[in-house]
Amino acid sequence: MGKQEQTEKIGIGPAYRWGAVIQFIAVVSLALLLFVYLPSPEFFALKYGPWAMVMLVVLVHLSVQGGSWPFAPPDGGWAPGKSRLLSGIGMTTIWMILTFALLFFMMYVYPKWPFGPLYVWFGTIAFWMTLFYGINWDTWPFKGKMHSWATMIAGYAVIVTFSSLIWNFVNLAGTPFADSPYDPQGPVNVNWLSGFLLWGIAWFTVFSPAFTMQGWPFTKLGQPAMGIAQTILAHVLGYVCWTSALAAGLSPTFASCAMAGSLVFAAYVHSWMFNLWGATKFTGATRAFVALALQIVLAGVWILVARFILGPYAATVAGMNLPTDINVLTLLFTLDICLPVLIAHNSFWLRAPLTLPMPPGVPPSDQAE
Repeated sequence: MGKQEQTEKIGIGPAYRWGAVIQFIAVVSLALLLFVYLPSPEFFALKYGPWAMVMLVVLVHLSVQGGSWPFAPPDGGWAPGKSRLLSGIGMTTIWMILTFALLFFMMYVYPKWPFGPLYVWFGTIAFWMTLFYGINWDTWPFKGKMHSWATMIAGYAVIVTFSSLIWNFVNLAGTPFADSPYDPQGPVNVNWLSGFLLWGIAWFTVFSPAFTMQGWPFTKLGQPAMGIAQTILAHVLGYVCWTSALAAGLSPTFASCAMAGSLVFAAYVHSWMFNLWGATKFTGATRAFVALALQIVLAGVWILVARFILGPYAATVAGMNLPTDINVLTLLFTLDICLPVLIAHNSFWLRAPLTLPMPPGVPPSDQAE
């Protein structure tokens, strides 16, 4: 649905991008208050992160592979005239039930891991796999050939299988779980892999059909050729960025959590919530590069903003000798709090009570504003 097609205003406040401005300010402000300064630092630094990785995987499965069925668009039953409140409550309830059910299964059935960093490390692999298989690969070959939830279940089977295979190649050296029964003792260090995967997420988000470059330069390829091409290029660039940052002497947490994490956040927010604001007077390759440049600048600005708003909290956490720093806190606040709330508010709640959001990929790359 393009801007010109939204003929009937639904919701309060300004439409289109200015509605997203209000949404963004409100979400960031409330997230800062409710999730950072009200809970104890121990909760945010030690407990929220492991839970959030499971929550993120479920969110992407429901909203992308599952088409937000059964309550929200594109595959659910919502239509203009129906309550967005019921859509939001229904989808959020399913989201939370599945999140806690999956966490319960992992803690008490299989693999029976103690709650903690193991969920963050494995969750990073699963989240990476969920995003690029669900978005860049469009859950090939299942999407469009079966019911939304059947697609979601089939995609989940693929994601868990490959994530588990990759987990067998990591080692937990340098962590409290080194040489424990939970350590796969593979050839790749889990912290190095996590940084690399964050950069992979950043670049395949940039190349995805729905976000920054709107699939350019692979727009004429179908699946699985597009997914293969984007996967290769994104991870080559991710490897270059990750290893170059480490070689330059940057802190690993700054190079991954702050830099890559903020680029992911900028790509989602600018591409979806703000519908590529500032780049849509161009088309094709020009739009792609203008959008990328804008998002790199926005990522840098966000790093500075995060340091300002999280600075006092980070100082408190540092004084308590908790195993985190300002860069990890930036990632937690950005990708584990603000981004999932924004995605759920758009996908499940349809930005209620504000005006309706536009879907990702609007306006198309061949249409200038």
